[in-house]
Amino acid sequence: MKPNLSEFDSGINNELTSAQKAALESVLFGNQTPPAPQETFAQKEPYIPTESFGQQSLFTPQGSGNPNEPQVVTIDLTRKAAPANNQQPHQQLNRQQYGQQYGQQPDRQPVRQPARQPTRQPTRQRTRESREDTQIPSYDSYRPSGRKRAATHQRNPGVRRTTAKNRNIMMQVLIGAMGLVLLGVWVRCMMGTPAPEADMTDVTINIGESVAPMDFIKEIHSESEIASVEFVSEPDILAHTDQVVEIIITDENDKSTTLQAKLIIRINREKPTIEGTGTIMSTIGSPIIYRQDVYARDDFGRPLELQVDSSEVNQNEIGVYKIIFRATDLTGNTTEVTEEVHIVSIDVGYVLEQVDIVLADITNIEMTQLEKVRAIHAWIRANINYASVIGGPGTVFEDAHRAISERRGNCYVFYAIGDVMLTRAGIENRPIDRIPGTPTRHRWSLVNPDGLGWHHFDTTPTRLGLGAETAFFTDSQAKEFTNRFVEFNGTQNFYTYNPDLYPPIVQ
Repeated sequence: MKPNLSEFDSGINNELTSAQKAALESVLFGNQTPPAPQETFAQKEPYIPTESFGQQSLFTPQGSGNPNEPQVVTIDLTRKAAPANNQQPHQQLNRQQYGQQYGQQPDRQPVRQPARQPTRQPTRQRTRESREDTQIPSYDSYRPSGRKRAATHQRNPGVRRTTAKNRNIMMQVLIGAMGLVLLGVWVRCMMGTPAPEADMTDVTINIGESVAPMDFIKEIHSESEIASVEFVSEPDILAHTDQVVEIIITDENDKSTTLQAKLIIRINREKPTIEGTGTIMSTIGSPIIYRQDVYARDDFGRPLELQVDSSEVNQNEIGVYKIIFRATDLTGNTTEVTEEVHIVSIDVGYVLEQVDIVLADITNIEMTQLEKVRAIHAWIRANINYASVIGGPGTVFEDAHRAISERRGNCYVFYAIGDVMLTRAGIENRPIDRIPGTPTRHRWSLVNPDGLGWHHFDTTPTRLGLGAETAFFTDSQAKEFTNRFVEFNGTQNFYTYNPDLYPPIVQ
């Protein structure tokens, strides 16, 4: 239901007829009810549009121009009057119209944002002067498309950011250091490291001693790790002359250097020595350990292999046999020592036990060896009787066993018991025989107590009553005794012997 338009009509009737009013109402409102007027046209002057929108008039009257005649007015509702202050009128445009007006693609929806101040705080802390002198970028200027215009940060050219400068310097230093490292790696890869070098020295060894490559090197100079140090060819440590050795040094990069040095070899000048030999006593049928407590050494003091020739020994038959101890050094010098092996039928342990009992009774640790020699001589003379048919030529221990068990015997029995007692007392001694070819045979001893030199020692009693004098006498005294024996007993050559078979005797 349309509202009462009496006032509207009274305002329009001054210029329009009822037909014109109906046509205008139809154009303006269609079939809708027109809004109620806020003011009556009676209160205001008739609205005559005089302003234009663009180059065309909003209302275009048609007619003769006579004010007394009705006029037809054509209203272009697609345009509206421009607002005051030349501002853009608010209008609802579709995408196609908007794109045609602002030159954008129709598929993009423009967003207009109001001018605002930035709310985000700067992440970098600056000094007060730099904050005051630096202009904050403006965000109130936007393109129609909604994109922010590029803002230019304006700074005071006299103020520089300290943190950025330090960071730039540190970055430059880091880049420079990395460049140097890469350059070094590249140079080493392209040019490589030099081969190792070393300070060499000559080496002196005794013949036969082992030697290693590092013995010839005082110091190695290399930029890489050393992988190996080896002989080009192994030196001959048994050679009798000096020689030049070559040593190759190789690093982890397979760079190698060959260097030379001199190997000096000292050879043996003296013959080897054999120690611990002596008369060996063994019971018939028992095995014999020939090398027990016997040692051989060269003149450098190094042990040598000891060889024993016992081919003459028969362990199943009583008798005295000879064995040979032999040692040869690396230079070729050889030493031989000949000893006796006595195969006996008696218990050797019993003999040694009885001798030790006697020695403990007649000697002590405070006595000199010469005093012990005289004590042994006196005991034998006092406890053993002479019997020409008992004894020899058997083994030392068999005759010593007769002296202990029977307390009698011939010169072999007296020699045997004296030999065992002197040996157990630690006094150096050896047997000596009368020269062959004389009517009778005789055996006595040579002794060297306290290193006083070799002297004669004879415990066999004589008719001349010179027993006490025969405990320790010189070679001159032996000749004198021989002359007296010939004068009283008719015995020729009593103490004659072959001096080539024995060591020098004190005159």
